[in-house]
Amino acid sequence: MRNLTILLALVFTVIFSSTSFAEWKKVSEDVNGTTIYVDFERIRKQGGYVYWWDLTDLVKPTKYRDLSWKVYNQGDCQMFRFKYLSDSYYKEPMGGGTPSISSNTPDKEWNYPSPNSVDETLLKSVCAYAK
Repeated sequence: MRNLTILLALVFTVIFSSTSFAEWKKVSEDVNGTTIYVDFERIRKQGGYVYWWDLTDLVKPTKYRDLSWKVYNQGDCQMFRFKYLSDSYYKEPMGGGTPSISSNTPDKEWNYPSPNSVDETLLKSVCAYAK
């Protein structure tokens, strides 16, 4: 019975883990080892906008002990701008486990990425893929 319980727990962990379904592709890595990924398979276009998930994975935890976070974004490739729609923070790498905190409050204003920034790299990658 114990083996069956362990097997079921393992199966449900794999099936219902949000990162198990994502195909995260590395887009950027900084000198500290912070790595940014995009799930290109979930990019969607609607009404002139592009929507995507990105994942930030850290080497060392933040002061809140988070090791990763996922952000759902709305992009405007024509005007080259974006908005954060929701975010979730995780104590485990690669968005593993249950979110420690989540926000579903979208930005009211558009963000314009700074030159040579991670945001610029993300938006360029997503827009190129969405074409």
